[in-house]
Amino acid sequence: LPISGSCKKDKDTTDPQVPVFTVTATTVQLQGGGEGLQFFGKCTNEDVKLTTVTNTSPIAVQSFTYELNGNSIAKNTEFSLQDEDVGFLKEPGTWNFTFEGKRTSDNESFSVNATLLITAK
Repeated sequence: LPISGSCKKDKDTTDPQVPVFTVTATTVQLQGGGEGLQFFGKCTNEDVKLTTVTNTSPIAVQSFTYELNGNSIAKNTEFSLQDEDVGFLKEPGTWNFTFEGKRTSDNESFSVNATLLITAK
């Protein structure tokens, strides 16, 4: 019996996990003036193929979906969550991000959320 339990435990540790994403932001100057934000993501536990990332501002007025077209992203590799020339009006509060795609390990689809708190100056 202990051997069976041991095998079960080993299987559990190798099962694919739900991808975990972290989000960071950089302050940029907007073309129209004022401060803006650019966001960057990283998957900390899996290689993934991302389809889209949707971000929603704290006041939920601004929502934006960035197409990644199934691009492969290696574990712990930082990637942009918008085009290079895009910035978002700096709104203090909690920004919400929804990452959609497939795990590279088994091609299983996922949709996971992450948040980032932006504080006022």
